Amino acid sequence: MKYKQISERNQDLLLMGAKITGTFVEGYYYNEELFYVDEYADMISFATWIDNIIGGAGPANIKQLWLGFMYPENDSFSVACKEIQTRIQEIKSYTS
Repeated sequence: MKYKQISERNQDLLLMGAKITGTFVEGYYYNEELFYVDEYADMISFATWIDNIIGGAGPANIKQLWLGFMYPENDSFSVACKEIQTRIQEIKSYTS
């Protein structure tokens, strides 16, 4: 099976928006006019998932998170996302 990767463009827009605004959802809306219309549902859902479920993302893990988000039935992607989520929660616990 060929998996649909997040485009470099969308990856950069989401990361830049989150860096500027502090969350991926707000970052999406910050750059909303730059996303293609047919990508709206996937991008806003992905941004919401990152904020509410994972707790954050960065350049080193956003591609892996995308695969886990798009293909939750794939156990290796899901396990990787759970590990990222755990690491992010651990980091946030040190800074709280």
